[in-house]
Amino acid sequence: MGGGSGSPVLARNQLNIFLVIALILGVIAVLTVIYVISKIISNYHKSPQYLEKKRQRPSSNSDINEISNYAHLSKEEHALLSRLCKDNPSPNIIYAVQDLTYINDILKNLFEKIDSEANEKAKTVLFSLRTKIFRAYTPPEELTSSRKIDVGTKMTYTASHGVHYRLLYVERTPDAMIINLPQNIIERNERPAPLSKISLIFEAASGAPYQMETRVVRYQRNGRNEEQMVVMHSEQIAPLQRRQVERIEMHEACAFASVSVSTLQEGKENKIVYKPSATMHKGLLLDVSAGGCRLVTNIPIKAEQFIYISGKLNTKNEDSAIGTILRTTKRDDGNFILHIKFVKIEQDVVNRIQSVAIGYA
Repeated sequence: MGGGSGSPVLARNQLNIFLVIALILGVIAVLTVIYVISKIISNYHKSPQYLEKKRQRPSSNSDINEISNYAHLSKEEHALLSRLCKDNPSPNIIYAVQDLTYINDILKNLFEKIDSEANEKAKTVLFSLRTKIFRAYTPPEELTSSRKIDVGTKMTYTASHGVHYRLLYVERTPDAMIINLPQNIIERNERPAPLSKISLIFEAASGAPYQMETRVVRYQRNGRNEEQMVVMHSEQIAPLQRRQVERIEMHEACAFASVSVSTLQEGKENKIVYKPSATMHKGLLLDVSAGGCRLVTNIPIKAEQFIYISGKLNTKNEDSAIGTILRTTKRDDGNFILHIKFVKIEQDVVNRIQSVAIGYA
């Protein structure tokens, strides 16, 4: 009896098995190819060449919108950011904001152009744009030890009667910080006593302000015969609230007068009128910002009064402003520090102060 080659059902089953195996192998092959391609793409996207190409891509409207939304820019600030990106098409603004030194440089260049146009309104917008970008993109920083403070950092020491002195951190040793003293603190004999505890205020590289508690070890002189203060390293470092506006520290003579306030009705609105007294007094400006100032006088003026100030508010131009005295601090030498908030000041004066405070003037 002749036998057949096999059952047709068995043959079909074998064929189906082969098809399934082939299908599985095909899927595996396709997935392998996809994986290899995605890996190649992923590695390329991580490569320095791709990142540099992406970084150098000109900023698009969507990039500008992304920055604008994140930093909560106004319509005017958004428009000025667009002008900034047009003048500086690369690096891409998404990457440029990660380098605040670069952003500050191109903002300064834009300020110089606007200054040549004598556009005070645009200057005001530029300063507010700068503030918002720095606030949004300054990286968080937690400083817990003085050993992490950069050599070259400027520090402020406040003497017992309220005068601020700027010190310069010049050298780090394993156990101490060596700080150069300004000549005026020596001349006035206001150095803190050896072994005394002191507070120093400084800004980290990111611009974040801190206060450090430390102890004076001793005084010494360097090879250039400059007097130096040696203080202990410290872990007593606390963050301070960041200032909304920068200040100009100064030692400038000024004049001030009391101010009478009245209300004048203009149509349906009331206008506040400030009238300075003709009697002027001498004072000394300690610092000025776009929002206010501190001055020293020997007159015991109470807080919550209006005051007229005239002087070199930006250390260069003779300007004036009306302010209100927030508080008065009596110093050990019998003089008084008036802490003043401006309530009436011309926009061009504010811009002159701000341009000096941030180093654009």
